[in-house]
Amino acid sequence: MKFEYKSVTGTIAIDVDEEWVTILEDLDRREYNNNYRETRRHYHLEACEYEGDTFAVEDLAFERFVESEAAKAVIVPALEKLTGTQRQLIDALFYRNMSAKEYAAQKGISEAAVSKCKSATLKKLCRLIKTDNA
Repeated sequence: MKFEYKSVTGTIAIDVDEEWVTILEDLDRREYNNNYRETRRHYHLEACEYEGDTFAVEDLAFERFVESEAAKAVIVPALEKLTGTQRQLIDALFYRNMSAKEYAAQKGISEAAVSKCKSATLKKLCRLIKTDNA
């Protein structure tokens, strides 16, 4: 019986016993199913907008708290102690809803630099809020 073997360079037809055809077809089916399963199991982060809806949690209670006068009384003094660059970052990312990619392009820096600066700024802001309210 003829069995067709498909490769990158072309198709080759070989004569083999019926038993081998069954085994080879079964192996091809298993390989296809495994490859199909592997491509469906993983969710590639490159396909997502990191700052988008996929990862963001819309917590309206938190937004209402931040907009409240009590929160402003705590946050505003801490924001004033940040450097100008850090305040610009907070303003762009949180108040103007600019993405890290857009902010990086505007400032001429990498997204990684924006992420690192954002992380450091938020840590500093938390530390300032804790020390001001201690």
